[in-house]
Amino acid sequence: EQGKLIEIECLECEYEIKKIGTKIGTYTKGVVEAQLELIKNLELILKRAVQLGDSDVIQVVCTTQWNLCLPLLQRNLHQHLRKPLISVADVLEEIDSMLILLRCQVHMEIARIEEDEERIETALEHLQKAIHLNNGGQYQEHLGLTFNRLRLRTVLHKSPERLEDWAVMMIEQAKRGKQKDSLRQKRSLLVNAGRALAPDSFQAVLDSENEVKGKSVRQISDLCTKAQHHIKCMEKVDEHLKHSRNENDRERIILWANLAKVACKQEVWDVCRAACKFCLLYDDTLFRKVTKPKKPQKRKASTAMMDDEGDSLPGESSLPAKSFSFERDLLRILAEIRFINAEATINLLRLQGVELNDRAVPPEARSQYHLGYVSYLPENDPEWKTYSLWVDYLSQYAMENFQRAAEIGEQLNEAWIVHNAVVYVLNYNRHLISSGRQREITEYLQTLLGAIKTVGHHGSTTILLMLCNALARGLILRWIPKPKLVKKHEKGNVIQSFSVDPSGLSDIKAALEICEFALNVTTGTLPNEAVPIAAQQQVIATWVKAKQLNQQQIEHKLGTEEENYDGGQNPVSKVLLGLEMYSCNGLGLMDFTVPRLSQLVKLALECSWSDSLVELQTLTRLAYFAYVSHDYEVATTCFKRIFQADEYFLHNRDIKKCEMPGSQVRQEMLSTAACIQGKGIMENLPGREHLRIAASKAFVQSARYAGEAGNYFLVMFAARHFWNTCLPLFRSPHDREQFKEPTEIILKSIIKAESKSKQEKKDTLPLHQWITKDFQSIGLSVGCFLPGMLFLLLIGYLPVFYLTLRTSLYGLLFHIYADKADWETALKVLDEAIQVLPQTRHRLLIFKHMATVKAGLGCNFMMDIQKLRDESEDHLSHMWHHLVTISRSVVGQLICFQDAIIALQKQENEWQKVDYLLEFAEWLYCNQFPLNDVIKLLDWVVDLLLHMK
Repeated sequence: EQGKLIEIECLECEYEIKKIGTKIGTYTKGVVEAQLELIKNLELILKRAVQLGDSDVIQVVCTTQWNLCLPLLQRNLHQHLRKPLISVADVLEEIDSMLILLRCQVHMEIARIEEDEERIETALEHLQKAIHLNNGGQYQEHLGLTFNRLRLRTVLHKSPERLEDWAVMMIEQAKRGKQKDSLRQKRSLLVNAGRALAPDSFQAVLDSENEVKGKSVRQISDLCTKAQHHIKCMEKVDEHLKHSRNENDRERIILWANLAKVACKQEVWDVCRAACKFCLLYDDTLFRKVTKPKKPQKRKASTAMMDDEGDSLPGESSLPAKSFSFERDLLRILAEIRFINAEATINLLRLQGVELNDRAVPPEARSQYHLGYVSYLPENDPEWKTYSLWVDYLSQYAMENFQRAAEIGEQLNEAWIVHNAVVYVLNYNRHLISSGRQREITEYLQTLLGAIKTVGHHGSTTILLMLCNALARGLILRWIPKPKLVKKHEKGNVIQSFSVDPSGLSDIKAALEICEFALNVTTGTLPNEAVPIAAQQQVIATWVKAKQLNQQQIEHKLGTEEENYDGGQNPVSKVLLGLEMYSCNGLGLMDFTVPRLSQLVKLALECSWSDSLVELQTLTRLAYFAYVSHDYEVATTCFKRIFQADEYFLHNRDIKKCEMPGSQVRQEMLSTAACIQGKGIMENLPGREHLRIAASKAFVQSARYAGEAGNYFLVMFAARHFWNTCLPLFRSPHDREQFKEPTEIILKSIIKAESKSKQEKKDTLPLHQWITKDFQSIGLSVGCFLPGMLFLLLIGYLPVFYLTLRTSLYGLLFHIYADKADWETALKVLDEAIQVLPQTRHRLLIFKHMATVKAGLGCNFMMDIQKLRDESEDHLSHMWHHLVTISRSVVGQLICFQDAIIALQKQENEWQKVDYLLEFAEWLYCNQFPLNDVIKLLDWVVDLLLHMK
C-alpha cells in the first residue's frame, strides 16, 4: 500500500537521524545541511500523503517532520524551518487532527520565527491559534505573556496602563534599536524599563557604580568610599520586595530577565547588573525556599526554551504526554540570568583591574611627590581592608552565581545547564588554574563534579576531564614536596629523599579516585564522541603523580583492571603513562618501575596519533630521556620522526590552518628537539671535530624555531650553545666566513622572539605544575615542563650573560664583514646592534667598533666616541690614541691626539701622558707643524717629569 510505503520512508528518515546521532549537537555546516536535506525530502513525502488522503499517514509524516525540526529550532537556524512547519500546521488543521499538543507547539514555533522576521501580525495570528488549541492548558501562562508582549508592539499611539506593559514597550524598543544608535539612547530606554518595574529602588542600585566625589587626596580613600557606597546602594535591592505586593511575580521574573539579556547583548553592563539583581531576588525568595522536588522526567521539547536545544536528543518526540511546567521554565530562565549576572560581576571586577578570584592590587601613586603618596601599604590599613574585602566579595558572588546555576541544572536534571556552569568556571578561572592556584576553588569544583555526576556527562566528556584534572590538582599540589640538592664530595649533587606529609594523604587519595573516575569515563564514551588526547594526557599526568605521592606502583598498563581500551587508543595511553613515570623518577620520592625506553619509542612510532602536537611533545620528551641515558640511536630515531612530521605539517595547509592556536607550542617543541640533537652531536665530538658544524646547524635551527615561537629564553639558550660550539673556529677570517649566515639567522631570531614576547599571551594550561625530570640536565627546565612555555621567566628580566652574548654575536658578524673590507655592511650591522640592544655598558664595544670604522672611512665619529664619556680616563684615552692610527686626515689625527692627552687628568696616569705627549710632538714634527708647537710639548713633558715623585 502507498500508506505503508510512506510510513517506511518516514522510518528511513528517522534511521538517518539516528546515524547522525549526537553529531547534530555540534551544529557543523555538514551536519546541519544533511538534516535540512532530510526535512526537504519529508516535505515531498508530506505532499504525497496529502494526495493519498489518509489522515493517519499524514499525522505520521507530520510527527516525523516535527522530530526532525526539533534540533534546528535555534535562533540562527529556525528561519530555514518556516516553510516546512507552516506546511505541517496547515495540513493538520485541514484534517482537524487530534494531535492538539503538537499543533499548539508548531504554531508557537512559527510565531517565534515570524517575530524574528518582524512579521508581528502573522506571529499574533499563530499565537491566537496556539492559545485556542491550548484551551487553558499547560502553555496558558506562557502564551498569554508572549501574546501580550507582541500585542504591545502593534500599539503605536496609546500609552499602556500597567507599569509592566510600559516596561515591555521600553525593552522591545531597546531590543529593536539599530547598531548605529548611541549607547546613551540604548541606555535611556533600558533605564526607563527598570524604573517602571522598580520605581523606588532601581535608580539607587544604578547609582551604586557612580563615582563618589570625595575630598580625600589618597587614592585608597577613594577606593574605600567606592566600596562603601556600592554596599550601601545594594541594600536597596532587598527592600524592593518588601514594598511590592507580590503581584505578577512570574511576569516580573520574565521582564527582569529580558531586560538583563538585552542590556547584556548591548553591553550596558551597569543596567545588566541591576536587572540581574532584581530578577534573582525571586530566585532567593520563591524557589530556594521550595523543597527540592523529585528528579523530574526528561525535558519535553517545548517552545519556551527552544534556544537551548543541547539537552534534547535529536529526534526526541514531544508527542507523549509530558506536561509543560511554567515553574521549570522560570528556573531555566533564572539559571541563564545566574550566568549573565556572574559575567556582569566579572566585568565589574575587571573595571577594578582585577580578574576573578584574584586579590585587589594597591594602586600606584600618580607621583612620588603626590601629597597622598606612600612608599608601602600597611597590611592593617582599614580603608584598604574595606576595599579589598569588597573585591573578594564580588569574586565570591560571581562564583556563587555559577554554583547556583549548576544547582538549578541538577534540580531540573538538565545537563546542558550544569555543563555550561563548568565551562564558565573553568574559562574564567583559567589564569588561576594555569598558575597552580586550583586549591582556592576546590569547593566550587567539587560541587560542580557532584552535579555533573548526577545529570550525566554524555556529549561533554572533555569538559568532565578538564574539571576532574583541575580538581585533582587542586587537592595534590600543596602536598608535593620540593626536592633539594645535597652536596656529595665524590658523587656530585644528589637529590634528598622525601616523604609526603601524612595529613595530605586523604586529599591525595581523593585525587586518585577523581582521576580514576575520569579515566574510566573515557573508556565508556560513545564511538562518535572523540575525546582529545591532550585532555587525557593532563589527567594521566595528574594520576601518575598522585600514585607516586601515595607510594603505589603502576603496572605497565593504564588504570584499573576492569579498564578495556580499544586497540586504537590503548597504545597512545601506554606511551603517555610510561613517559609520565620517567618524568616523576629521580626526584626524591618513590621511583616507578618503568618500561624500557626503546619499547616506549617503538610503540610511540607505531601509534596513530589524532593530535600531532601531543605526538611531537611526546617524541621530544622521549628523545630527551634517550639522550640522558646515552642511547643516541633511540634519540636519533626520535629526531628523524620529529623533523619528518614537521615537514609534513608545513606542506599540509589544511592541518596548518586547523592547528594555528598551537603553533607557538609546536615551535617551542621543535626548538627543544633541535637543541637536544645538537647537544647529542657534541657529546660524540672527541676525535671528530667536523661534527662541530653539524652541531652548530642544529643549534641554529633551534634558535630559528624559538624565534618563531616568540620564546626569548629558548632562542638565547640555543645561541649560547652555538657560540660555545663554534668558538674554536673563530680564529681565522676563512673559518669565520662560514658562520655569517648562521649568525644572521640567530640575531634575527632573537629580535623576532623579543618582539613576540612583548605581545599579550593567553594563560597556557601547563602539563606539569610540579618539578619533573624533563629537560633538567640540559638546563632548559627550572622545575616545570610546560607545553605552552618551557620555562618560568620573569618578563623584562634580561640576564647580563644574554646581553654579553648578543653583543658578541654582533661583534662576530662585524668582524666577518670587516675581514672582507665591506665597511658599509659592517656599519649597518653596528647600527642594528645599537637599535636593538638595551642602553647598558654592553653597547660600548659596538660604539668602539663604530668609531673605528668611521675614522677609517674619514667620516665624523665624534658622536660615537661621546658614548664612551663615562668610561675610565685611561680607557678613553687609549681609544682616542687607537683612532690616531686609523684616521685618514691630518685634522682627524690631530684631534685624536689632543683628546687622548686631555682625557688623562689623574696623577696615576702621568707616565701614560708623557708617552702620548712625546708621540704627539714627534707626529707634529713629521707633519711639518711649526717647530714652536713641538718645543712647547717637550717643555710640558719636562715639567711633568720634574714634578713626579
